[in-house]
Amino acid sequence: MKWQRRLILLLVLSSAVLSSCQQGSSPSEPEGIFPTRVGVTWTYSTSVDTVGNNVFRPSGTNVVRIVGTRQLGGREATVVVTTTTPLVGAPTSDTSFYAYENNRSDQLIYLSSIQALIGNIEGVRNITGFQAGWYPFIRTSGGVGSTYTILNAQVNAAVEGLGNVTIAARAEGRVEANEQITVSNRTYNATRVLIDTRVELRTTAGGFPVTIPINVPLRVWVARNTGVVRQESSAVRIAITGITLPGVRQELQSITGN
Repeated sequence: MKWQRRLILLLVLSSAVLSSCQQGSSPSEPEGIFPTRVGVTWTYSTSVDTVGNNVFRPSGTNVVRIVGTRQLGGREATVVVTTTTPLVGAPTSDTSFYAYENNRSDQLIYLSSIQALIGNIEGVRNITGFQAGWYPFIRTSGGVGSTYTILNAQVNAAVEGLGNVTIAARAEGRVEANEQITVSNRTYNATRVLIDTRVELRTTAGGFPVTIPINVPLRVWVARNTGVVRQESSAVRIAITGITLPGVRQELQSITGN
């Protein structure tokens, strides 16, 4: 049904609001977690779980490169370009902005709009209510057990076939553990951070009010002077549509320039 297709599209939109940082990992100094030197380049393998059975299949590669710095929103921003090359189809690129605190143990991301995260989506227009600015993404300085709020936002949008829709979104981070992790035959002493996103979609379908809660967990492993070595989001099944939003895993293959 047409309204179901539009709901699916909106659910992808909602997930993107909070899992926005999946495409980029980034920057710091030798004593910190995130390298910041211009020219540092990460190459990640990407795989997806399309059915929710925790079986991830290769889907392509991501190359993440620091290309410079600039002033943005009262901070010095590290400019990062991510080039995504799927197994099928043409490569795409995206630019992100990051800043750092506490000896570069904490990473923030600058979000200017939802469109900056997801691009233009057919049928979704007039998106309002998103506050541009710096949002904390990965905070490790508090140690194991520490928690922090990433995002608490409400966005309004007009959607073809559905009318006005409200998307309430909240994301929180928690440092879960310090542990060893082996990625691409290399072992890292890593910090594991859970980014727990909860989205509530409020709209009407067929003349009836509809509220759809979604939980989108993302786990990120970061290592000193390396940044993100692995990140993984779980597949999410949407009962009302019978659709599963794919889980995504990215693992570091190489880093140069750090």
